[in-house]
Amino acid sequence: MRGFKGIVFVLSRVNRNRSALGEKGLSGVSNASLGFYTVWAAHLGRRYGILQALSRRKRRAGTGAIARACGLHEPAVRVWCEAARSLGLIEGGGDGYRLPADRRALLANPDDVRFLGGQFSYLALRSLDFGAFDAFFRRGEAGAPARRHLREASEEATRWDHTSFLEFLLPRMADVRSRLQAGARVLDIGCGTGGWALTMARAFPRSRFTGIDPDREAIRIATGRNAGGGRGVRFLVGSGGASMRGSGPYDLAYLGEVLYGVKDKLRLLRQVRRSLARDGVVVVAEGLVAPARRAAEPAAQLVAAMGLDFALQGARFFRRSELDALLADAGFHRVKFHDAGGGLWFVVAGVDPSALGSERGGAARTPRGDR
Repeated sequence: MRGFKGIVFVLSRVNRNRSALGEKGLSGVSNASLGFYTVWAAHLGRRYGILQALSRRKRRAGTGAIARACGLHEPAVRVWCEAARSLGLIEGGGDGYRLPADRRALLANPDDVRFLGGQFSYLALRSLDFGAFDAFFRRGEAGAPARRHLREASEEATRWDHTSFLEFLLPRMADVRSRLQAGARVLDIGCGTGGWALTMARAFPRSRFTGIDPDREAIRIATGRNAGGGRGVRFLVGSGGASMRGSGPYDLAYLGEVLYGVKDKLRLLRQVRRSLARDGVVVVAEGLVAPARRAAEPAAQLVAAMGLDFALQGARFFRRSELDALLADAGFHRVKFHDAGGGLWFVVAGVDPSALGSERGGAARTPRGDR
């Protein structure tokens, strides 16, 4: 959710001048079908390195040259190139194919703030688990069977989050950026395979990063990626409590699209608050349900549609007022919402001094209406 704006942009370009689903019968079905195949063509192009190979070339390349560069079956590359050309992902024809500069940034350069290739892969990979919908609709079963590809899908999707954190959020948080440059203690909760912590460690070598996650396989992958990377990053198996306090107190805690899937959200946020220094900051990256007045906007529609996927995982999206209330009850204050575009929000809050040494009892307060 991971950066829906780019997906909406690409699909709208592909489907320009075509009516919305239901407006003109067959044309509406074509509109939806083209979106489906655009997602898969982009994912396959990234998965097999075709888009990356094209991005490195200054001139057009034939399918034979592309296949040799990627170690792929040439007829498969030929079919993909023709499909991708017809969908507007690449340009060319019989004399070869090229990836235009704007699509290079969008689909092949993960270090560019415009990069949205991972979002296409997220949608494609999640669809591989949709066979679990049968058990969900018939018996109300959700969770593990629908998560076989979730780790890989989430890793792809959150690449955009990491770049947005650096390029969009930090310029709006001068104090936090200064602390990171000087050397801060940072906690990444639900770190997965370590993408955010490793990206941040490269950007801020004086800071120290601790990533925790209950998924042992994810921590194994993260640790492997950090091999030879120095003592600035470490990864631990854990889900809260003592695992958060290891190198604390922390100056910054990051929850990157993690909170939505946690059962006891208030308990986790209180543990995060206890792990922070008195002047510490928490950043929560989440997709948020749009208020009713914005429900017809494309990004809001996509968030609403992805509610099906989240329900299959046993989770759901937050409303802004709900997350605001949850953070307040966990002992945070001065909550600020930063709209990164396309449904993704960075929510920043500081430790409330009145919460130090005490806990608020009872359930979270009733949220106010969305603003």
